[in-house]
Amino acid sequence: MIWLIAVLPFLSTLLGGIAVFRLQHRLHAVMAAAAGILVATALVDLIPESIGLIGTEEAPLLTGMAAVVGYLAYAAVESFIHQGTYEHGHEPDQDPRFPHEHPPMTLAQSTRSWLAPSGLIVHSTLDGLAIGLGFEAGGEVGLIVLLAVLVHDFADGLNVVTLAIAGGRGRQSAIALLALDAVAPVLGIAISQFFALAPEQLGILLGVFGGAFVAIGAGHLLPEAEHRRGASASPLVLLTVLGALVVVAIRMSIG
Repeated sequence: MIWLIAVLPFLSTLLGGIAVFRLQHRLHAVMAAAAGILVATALVDLIPESIGLIGTEEAPLLTGMAAVVGYLAYAAVESFIHQGTYEHGHEPDQDPRFPHEHPPMTLAQSTRSWLAPSGLIVHSTLDGLAIGLGFEAGGEVGLIVLLAVLVHDFADGLNVVTLAIAGGRGRQSAIALLALDAVAPVLGIAISQFFALAPEQLGILLGVFGGAFVAIGAGHLLPEAEHRRGASASPLVLLTVLGALVVVAIRMSIG
């Protein structure tokens, strides 16, 4: 069953990358809803499950500390991936739609154009690990984590292609990186099958992933959605709330 499930994040990542070529900047609605799903998954599922698995008086404190570590770790990696910019400026009297030359890419930009997508591939591997550990904690937890990872991997596929193209890589390089990113969560699930964790250790890891999911949803996906829309954030907030309510409803329905 777990290997059948592994196909889903693989397909989700591919769809995200394909969407860059097909839909381009019309993905803000998906990103906003995904933000709500990720944050709700962390708060109503992963963090409570983490406290239950640790099962001691110090469990809330340990889970909170683990969540902070997860949040800060993801935020640090995210800031590294998106440091600087790949964009170039234009003279005030120059229309960027007409042919024009760009300055050659610097060594730092060239290196970053590979490192940034590579960082997202590492993220996707951890997503797969989260799925495997979620199902190790229980079927209900695994299903909720799977839902959250699917929307995150869609965004990862979108971003890995966008970063590759923005970094000056060609379409073929972007497709190759997308393929690696799609395989990464499957690798993460495979890794999770080769070791067993004590409930306390599993609880700590779920807390870490909970903090990371909050960072992904609130610190990455929602701002990215607002950036892509470039307009009022009110409709996006409603979509974020809707995404969160979907997770709450699913969680309540499966007990």
